[in-house]
Amino acid sequence: MTPGKTTPQRWLTNQARHGGYWPYITVLAGSASTLLLFVQAWAIATITQQLVMEQASFGDVTTPLLILPLAFFARGALAWIKTEAATHSAVKVRQAIRSELLTRIGELGPLWVRRQHSAALGNRVWDQVDALHGYYADYRPQRLLCLVIPILILIAVFPLSWAAGLILLITAPFIPLNMAMVGIGAKHRHQAQFQEMSRMSRHFLEALRGLPTLKLFGVSRAQAEVVQEVSENFRVRSMRVLRLAFLSSTLLEFFSSLSIALLAIYIGFIYLGHFEFGVWGRELTLFAGMFILVLAPNFYQHLRDLGTHYHAKAEAEAAAEELMPLLAPPIQDATRSHDWQVPEQLGVTLTNVTCRYTDQHSPALDKISLTIRPGETLAVIGPSGAGKSSLLNLLMGFLPPETGTLTTHDGVDVDSLAATTWQRAIGWLGQRPTILTGTLADNLRLADAEADDNCLRQALREVDLIDWVDSLPEGLETLVGDGGQPVAGGQARRIALARIFLRRSPLLLLDEPTASLDPASEAHVIDALARLKQAHTLVILTHRLNLLTLADRVLVLNNGQVRAINTLEDLHATHPELFNAPSRFAAGQAENRAGNSVGNGTGNGTVNRARNSTENSAGDWIEDIAEDKYV
Repeated sequence: MTPGKTTPQRWLTNQARHGGYWPYITVLAGSASTLLLFVQAWAIATITQQLVMEQASFGDVTTPLLILPLAFFARGALAWIKTEAATHSAVKVRQAIRSELLTRIGELGPLWVRRQHSAALGNRVWDQVDALHGYYADYRPQRLLCLVIPILILIAVFPLSWAAGLILLITAPFIPLNMAMVGIGAKHRHQAQFQEMSRMSRHFLEALRGLPTLKLFGVSRAQAEVVQEVSENFRVRSMRVLRLAFLSSTLLEFFSSLSIALLAIYIGFIYLGHFEFGVWGRELTLFAGMFILVLAPNFYQHLRDLGTHYHAKAEAEAAAEELMPLLAPPIQDATRSHDWQVPEQLGVTLTNVTCRYTDQHSPALDKISLTIRPGETLAVIGPSGAGKSSLLNLLMGFLPPETGTLTTHDGVDVDSLAATTWQRAIGWLGQRPTILTGTLADNLRLADAEADDNCLRQALREVDLIDWVDSLPEGLETLVGDGGQPVAGGQARRIALARIFLRRSPLLLLDEPTASLDPASEAHVIDALARLKQAHTLVILTHRLNLLTLADRVLVLNNGQVRAINTLEDLHATHPELFNAPSRFAAGQAENRAGNSVGNGTGNGTVNRARNSTENSAGDWIEDIAEDKYV
């Protein structure tokens, strides 16, 4: 093992801090229950001694007879407290780890998430975190109790009979030795079970996603047989783990029963007069023998419980092996600044920047130098694979520079800032805005958790959605998303724009903000963008010609390199051949005319034909640029 490397055991121990004070309550309740056991043992031994040996009446044993049920019920209450405290401790630890996992996944960003299988990622976040429950609820508290309770019992037994105490002390290690033997194979079997579960989850999810295609090609039944085979493999591995657990429990019962029988035989031979040693030179009374025999099962019970829960340790260590790499923070995060204040206006400068995706040979961005001035609107165009999305991923901090620097307009190196600090300065609108299940207000407050209803309504007013919101049954508190109020594509895009108004970030990154929108929705989005550009720096990825008129400059990318950057008018003057073809801008004008003529759903065929023509024209123009007609 590498020196200083965190082991699964050390990692699990570090995570226990999230349990708060609940583990201490668990141990205290278990220890107090043992003290009450001494009271029970005293009461049972006293009743037996006085009734059998001293021929006393029931009236003479009234006190122990009253104490015995009270101690019994008190131990039951302490057992409940112990279980509840242990469960609370495990739940708090799991919640903390799951929260760290989700935060870490957010920090790693969408590029990392896209490279993971969603079923495997879900398996880590839910199943593997849940696999830690038994370790924190059962194994860790029991490990502490195994140190405390046997010592307390030995302290009570040795003054009565050193031989009985020695029998307990010598036979106790058999149970930990059995646990060690079980642990050799348990961890590997749990790891194999996790891997098979992840494989089954991935396969089942892919089968569900592709079910329409499988049915269309008539192979759904064959795929069902494959799913059954994968499920059977998981069942086999699960049964191996269960067999190991049952076998270990059987061995623990055997060793503890054998040890208790050995102790009982010794005490029996003492009473028969065959043994005269181990009692400190005095007679072993019936009281002392009964007291020892009542305590003996509890001495082994806690060791036996530890062995029973030992598989939880193996399962937790197997889960920790999978969770640790994901939760390990990047080394550079600790040295990055968290104190940078977001300015009201923000520009960025790229100097000879090269970026490369993981496991990709060709660079996504190749030696790009570019300055985006504060308050500027920059449109980015280029064919598919030109590097447009890579540029946005770079600006968002998800794709770090391999070489070169990315600095703010006032000279701050973005690489020196913590990712969360830099991302406070960024507003984002993607092609597929996410509407979460919840109220409309909840969806808007993703951008600003402290925003009041007046702020939300003002943001909706900026994107021309206020009338739609007022028409909803419960206004801002209307449920949207799955099972709620249906939200059209254009409305979802404008809700996402409203989030940008709420976020008040100086740098806004927009990926095809008008893609797949009808002319009316597109007009609303463009109007909102025109208002946003008055006080923000905008970077817009687009294939739509009508969005280029909003831009102060147009950046043309191809093969990860800058092919041209200038104003739209200067580009038109410099390369008129790109704009002379009648079909190109005429198509855009036709789309505008068609869009203006649409009313109450009429003219849809004309609009669609005009929109398709515009898309093709924009695509032709960009392809010409990519062929170096335009530099």
